[in-house]
Amino acid sequence: MTTPESTSGNALFEHRSEAGFEVDATGQFRRVSPGLAALLRQSAEQVTDTTWWEHLAAADREPARRHLEQALAGQPATFEAGRLSWQLLPQLTADGRIGGAYGFARVAEPSASVTQALMERERHLSVIFDSIADVTFVLNVEGDGRYRFLFANKAFQATTGLPMEQVVGSYVQDIIPEPSLSLVLTKYGQAITTGQRVVWEEVSHYPTGEVTGQVSVTPVFDEAGHCGQLVGIVHDLTELKKGEEELRVSNERFQYALKATTDALYDWNVAHDTLYWGEGFESLFGHALKHNPAPFSHWSESVHPADYVRTVQGLRRVAYETTQTFWQEEYRFHRADGSWAHVFDRGYILRDEQGRPVRMIGAMQDITARKKLEEKQHLLAERLLKQNSDLQQCAYIISHNLRAPLANALGFTDLLNRIDKDSQVFTDSLKNLHSSLLRLDAVLTDVNTILAIHDQQDVDDAEQVAVAAVWEQVVEHCAPELRAAGAEVVSHVPAALRIVGNRAFFHSIFDNLLANSLKYRAAERPLRVEVEASTEDSGTIIRFRDNGSGFDQARAGDDVFQLYRRFHADRPGRGMGLFLVKAHTEAMNGQVSVRSEVNQGTEFILYFRRHGHENLPD
Repeated sequence: MTTPESTSGNALFEHRSEAGFEVDATGQFRRVSPGLAALLRQSAEQVTDTTWWEHLAAADREPARRHLEQALAGQPATFEAGRLSWQLLPQLTADGRIGGAYGFARVAEPSASVTQALMERERHLSVIFDSIADVTFVLNVEGDGRYRFLFANKAFQATTGLPMEQVVGSYVQDIIPEPSLSLVLTKYGQAITTGQRVVWEEVSHYPTGEVTGQVSVTPVFDEAGHCGQLVGIVHDLTELKKGEEELRVSNERFQYALKATTDALYDWNVAHDTLYWGEGFESLFGHALKHNPAPFSHWSESVHPADYVRTVQGLRRVAYETTQTFWQEEYRFHRADGSWAHVFDRGYILRDEQGRPVRMIGAMQDITARKKLEEKQHLLAERLLKQNSDLQQCAYIISHNLRAPLANALGFTDLLNRIDKDSQVFTDSLKNLHSSLLRLDAVLTDVNTILAIHDQQDVDDAEQVAVAAVWEQVVEHCAPELRAAGAEVVSHVPAALRIVGNRAFFHSIFDNLLANSLKYRAAERPLRVEVEASTEDSGTIIRFRDNGSGFDQARAGDDVFQLYRRFHADRPGRGMGLFLVKAHTEAMNGQVSVRSEVNQGTEFILYFRRHGHENLPD
């Protein structure tokens, strides 16, 4: 066996075309030729300071150790690792012992199986690139700013309409039209100069039409730092841009619609729980929008508390717990000035494929004027119905009361024609005729009073009546009778209280109630009359009570305010007072009720609804 010196000497490490080397028994490089250093892409000095294992893949290191051991045992060994093939020979020392190994390295020739694997890999890559939806291409960088297509996938043909045989092998200048060409040549040069991926948006015209895409090119450099290729990817944005333009036009129409309508249009984003309002929201209700969209609570907290559950919770129930697409509701909404608007709200719910709510487009319409008109019509219908009922009742009672005095008058008239004028019978009959005529006149007077009340109900004379002032006027008018009876009058009616109605009607109500208290006072105690008033959200309550003789309410029945109803036979009266109290109260859209106990006293409760009179302007 010979030593390296005897076979090749120093020429092995001086001949640059040979990749020669020497290693010791541990795999440490002793010497390497320039040829091996070039294969390992390092200088000879750098390689000498390393071990053989450091230049091998992890999976190849253990097989390499076994091949070195084989050479150290005196047997030549050949070993392929990665792209290199290593040949190892035993190296003898001067005394004939094996002290290491020497050999050569060369680039391994691919075997048929490797070639087949490479072809298979190429086929797989082609399938992968053709299955990618984005346009993919490879350009060869040539001199003078020229770029030739080396590869383009099927998406390139589908997007541009250009066949692959026309593209591959052609220069970019022959494929990409102006004005896009100038842009892409600039971007290609930028990628080569900076060595970085460059991205831009481009609009080009091809046989398929106008194509908008996001283009990126990445430079590929060789070992010498020369850019030989550019790899490009184009993400087609054409449909996206069309959608964006359609959305822009749609939003523009929506904005014009918001300006044109008087309703408060809104868009509820269910996921974010926000409402985007049109301009009508501020003009209708006066709420300044610091932010638009605004939180859902900005609307819900302005819904009237009495309508909250039905409206707000009802909307959320329809949205989240049903599959309905339409919702509508009437409710009261708080204006910025503190007043309440009646609104009609309706919306269309957009749902996803699973039926979950995504958005709701709706409109709030201010129907306050319509609601007030409906309320006035309702009040008018109630009034007419009540008036008809009262008139029927009055007609029956009055006709009954008219018959007796009229029949008596007719009888006495007939009798007077048949008897002696100087007889006592004639004198008595004449007196009875006079009494019958007086009773007939009283009934006709009552009829005139009743008709006058109903006529006045149709007069546009509603006003804000100062109730305390009217009561004081009535008390002053009855002062002599009150002093004679030793009566005490207590008033808890606020001076600022105003009730919509008719001043004359309130005067009649107080006058009749006070007159009844004086007429039916208890003999065993001084008369005490107390009047108080309290105001609620819905209206005003007036309580009139005395400690008079009272009456048996159970015996009196339900309608104590009926015409000609009397409860004290021992006291003079016609039964008109309480009838007038009820008639005047209801004429002002009020209600009256009574509580009474014998020898305890009587309390009348009058209730007047807020804005109850349809003739009162807002």
